[in-house]
Amino acid sequence: MYIGVSTATLYPMLTEEALLLLAERGFRNIEIFANCDTELQNPVRSDIGRIIRDYSLNILSLHPMPWWEIFFLFSTYRRRVEQCMEAYRLYFERMNEWGIKVMVFHGGSKQTVNRSDELYLERYAGLLELAEKFGITVAQENVSYCKSGDLDFLVKMKKELGDRAKFTLDLKQALRAGCSAFDILEKLSESIVHVHASDSCEQVGDCLPIGRGNFDFPGFFKKLSEINYEKGMVLELYRENYSDYSEIDHSIVKLNQYYTDSKNERID
Repeated sequence: MYIGVSTATLYPMLTEEALLLLAERGFRNIEIFANCDTELQNPVRSDIGRIIRDYSLNILSLHPMPWWEIFFLFSTYRRRVEQCMEAYRLYFERMNEWGIKVMVFHGGSKQTVNRSDELYLERYAGLLELAEKFGITVAQENVSYCKSGDLDFLVKMKKELGDRAKFTLDLKQALRAGCSAFDILEKLSESIVHVHASDSCEQVGDCLPIGRGNFDFPGFFKKLSEINYEKGMVLELYRENYSDYSEIDHSIVKLNQYYTDSKNERID
């Protein structure tokens, strides 16, 4: 398994600065959270590419936050959809340039996507078709405030689209949606290709450094081992939820230890 950190953990630090800081702290498996379209253009584009090359980084995923996605992709106006697809084409070109194979996809929010399931799946399938031309996987994330926060809807995506449907499992978003991450893992299983990790507990809240909560990581890693999950897992925190960068370091140590323990337990 590839365990790393998302640059989102350092937000609102500029993306290229966050990438450099993580690289200098010794992390090699990283998710890039792209906060705006201009980060795909020079000079930021060249800065990101240089950091990736200089530090031999393994960029596990690109997690974009395009403002136009919720308004254009799920629109009933054909030209808006076409414009959205062209915008995504640039993201996919940059992903090829930076050696990234997985794009984390939020999809539409519950408030803005008042559309049928069929239209949503049609738009997602169209995005998949474009991404496949670039050798890229679009992984629908379970986001509590989005249509994808509903596990039944995610199961429907998997049923309707088969092996083409892929998912990012976010632990804090599952909790916020009132859903068990274990239930998501069981029902989507091999269709999950990326994980956003953070800890949680009832007394403090969610999105915590690993070890600050009581989430059942040993049990979670055991379940991952049972489905032979050997893909990416990144720590994704909010800046206000930790006080020192050492908590990022410690979180990654803990995640790697849980992973090692789960492998040893399976061998035993």
